[in-house]
Amino acid sequence: MIVPLPRLPRLLTVVLLSALAAQVWAAPAKPVWTCALGEDAKWENLTALGVLLVGTNSAIHCIDPDTGKVLWKNADFKKSNSMNAREIPGTPFLLCNQLEGIGGSKSTLTLIDYLTGETEWTAPEVMGQYLGSVPLPEKNLVIVIMTTYKDGKGQENGTFLFAHDLTTGERKWSTLLAKANSIPLHLADNSGKFMPRMDLSGYHDPVLEGDTLYLGYLGVHALDVNTGAIKWAVEFPPGDKGLKRTYAPLRIVGDVIYGAGGGSIHAINKQTGAALWKSDRISEYAGLFKSRDNAIVTQIEVVADKIYARYGGNFSNGQTVLLKEPLGVVVVAAADGKPLYQDKKIEGGLTNLMPLPETGAVMFADGKELVGLSTGATVEELFRVPIEFKRKMGGGDFAKIGLGLTGGLMGTVKAVSSSSKARLDVPVAITRHDGHIVVQGKQHLLGFDPAGKAQKWSLYYAAPSDAFSTIAMFAVTLAASAQGNAQVAQNGSIMTSGGQQGMQNIQSSLDRYNRYTETRALKIGGSKNSGSYTYIITKLDKQDGGGVGLVGVNLSSGETDRKLALGAKEPKYLADEEAGRIFYFKGGDEIQAFEF
Repeated sequence: MIVPLPRLPRLLTVVLLSALAAQVWAAPAKPVWTCALGEDAKWENLTALGVLLVGTNSAIHCIDPDTGKVLWKNADFKKSNSMNAREIPGTPFLLCNQLEGIGGSKSTLTLIDYLTGETEWTAPEVMGQYLGSVPLPEKNLVIVIMTTYKDGKGQENGTFLFAHDLTTGERKWSTLLAKANSIPLHLADNSGKFMPRMDLSGYHDPVLEGDTLYLGYLGVHALDVNTGAIKWAVEFPPGDKGLKRTYAPLRIVGDVIYGAGGGSIHAINKQTGAALWKSDRISEYAGLFKSRDNAIVTQIEVVADKIYARYGGNFSNGQTVLLKEPLGVVVVAAADGKPLYQDKKIEGGLTNLMPLPETGAVMFADGKELVGLSTGATVEELFRVPIEFKRKMGGGDFAKIGLGLTGGLMGTVKAVSSSSKARLDVPVAITRHDGHIVVQGKQHLLGFDPAGKAQKWSLYYAAPSDAFSTIAMFAVTLAASAQGNAQVAQNGSIMTSGGQQGMQNIQSSLDRYNRYTETRALKIGGSKNSGSYTYIITKLDKQDGGGVGLVGVNLSSGETDRKLALGAKEPKYLADEEAGRIFYFKGGDEIQAFEF
């Protein structure tokens, strides 16, 4: 049942952030509005057109970010999550999956206009387990992935792909992808403990190039999106079935698609599916015996005629984050997979690989050093810079932990008591922010100049508790995974200019939304941009309100000049980047909006 409410007067572009990342202008005093949900928020999303969507156990709510007014509420979709309530990029549509029956054994797909709350279409009910969906707006399609049961009406057992017309909901084709239960599943986001739900949230998004969708659920499957035919399949196992995202995101260069699984890197002809080569087991580079577990190849980056790969790192099992060893970086030849370089010096952690074409380097960090490898004819170390905390930030709590103002992280770990070690930090992600390289940990930030091979600034804020330290690690780990997805997208998915051109297939039905884009552009053009900011959750000093709160760090300078007291032990929030707002979920069931 949909309860219609007044429409949104204006819309803003926003960005979702977890434990880190936001852009603000000034410190707020009181919330500009509050909105009582009546029950805890289970997931939340700020859409590309600016409305705030919040899922609770009983409904999906759409909220005006300017006023806090509930625009509509749909009680048909209970216990939803980010996998079965997906925004379709470039459109005002939300793809929702309604689960009913014992264990959610009945699935009904519905497309909602999230600006009005109106239902565009509802597909017929299907008996089976919903696993995920792949929106393809440039093809005017949405593909639903389900494990189905034999229903006596023609539906067979297995994991199927169902393609629906995005405009009408009509089923265009169905294809058997794999036998039932052959794809390892993972704990769904916001899944209950009594009856846990499993889905495909442990995999990177498929990659679309032309009329072919490459799926990485069991190695690589090439799917013709026009007919549903599986062109070819090359199967290889993941690094660890119990952990999420242990396949590396797929990379496409020319006629070759590269993937990783089973401890090796694979090169495949994207047209025919012919295996071109398979690298030696990465575990052998790490010095492991053949009987030992495979190293988990988590990322591959094709740069010129080489492939840079990292193995090991931080992984989620759906409940917590684990550091999985061995850790290392390997470079192999793109032509035949022969090893060219390996780094066995890595200790304490490992970030994502960050290609830096402007300096001819690929950068990463472990628990003690920032490392840059050359991308030239011979792979060489361009820099290996010790990580140092050059500035004392965070007041008394910093001093209590006993962090030195200089010295590598590994040395610091050895110097403190065991009770403090859980609250220490090592780098887990490298990101770009407005041209700046920022190294992120659970609770520390570091600005780095790769051209000058030197740190620009660094700081540390202690986690308010050991429990929150784990939550922060989970958030940053997911951020690094999202960045990997963005890199995949640059090779031919919906985020490319070519992909956006494909949106013309459905633009005729979206003309009425153009005014929102114009309003958004006017607002952004009139704002002053003083640089990108990141938030860290920590304990505030008494003069700043005390207790747990947010500190905002200017990523250009490393200065901490934004603070917001929240008062919760483990605060949950979103940030509206363009409007300069923080949406704080107080007690889980009330939203407070703070304006900067």
